[in-house]
Amino acid sequence: MELSVRGAPVPHWMQDLGTRWNADVRLHVCRRADGGANQLLQLIEVNADPAVLPEITEFFQQHPVPQDVSLTQLAPNRLLVRLVGPLPPLCHTVFEMGAICMSCPFLPARDAGGAAGEEGTWKVLVHRIRDAHPLLDSFAAPGTAPATLVRIGALRGPHNLTARQEQAVSTAFLLGYFDFPRRVQLKDVANALGVGRATAMENLRRGMRKLVSRHRTRIGVVRATSS
Repeated sequence: MELSVRGAPVPHWMQDLGTRWNADVRLHVCRRADGGANQLLQLIEVNADPAVLPEITEFFQQHPVPQDVSLTQLAPNRLLVRLVGPLPPLCHTVFEMGAICMSCPFLPARDAGGAAGEEGTWKVLVHRIRDAHPLLDSFAAPGTAPATLVRIGALRGPHNLTARQEQAVSTAFLLGYFDFPRRVQLKDVANALGVGRATAMENLRRGMRKLVSRHRTRIGVVRATSS
């Protein structure tokens, strides 16, 4: 099951990267450190203005929380950071129940225009619905309103059709739009959906593209691209 939880940002020193330097932070690895049940290993990539990258480097080197920090500069504006530090209570809850984070509540928001302290959304995969309760408790920041569960349901992937796309494809199929020869035209599908021809065509094409992409992924077919 996929949970979407919304609440105040969980206080964490990594959020300073966004508020102080407007850095974009991408998390590549996040797991328990080898040999340390209460230690968290993270591999993050920091993208920021080259002018402030030395300040960010110094920030990592002097911050007391990560006990082990390794820095590699990949480009004038990119920094690869390996961190080992204490396991936050939220991460402990996730690991103990065998959940999987789809996003990290500790990282600064990707949207640079977001205001400080703005509510964020955390997505996590769980085995059982009842697992939502301890996660909500862990996600709540002290002194803020309780976190809220905004969605619970099956995992949404890039190949899932929207409701309108599924309706358009199903309607077209039932009316015989995909038959050979066609039993109806696009205008008939649009009339049945109560939308214009352009809207019907867009939903049909997007929906069919997702269906083909899903099938291609299952059978391992790779689309050729021109060089």
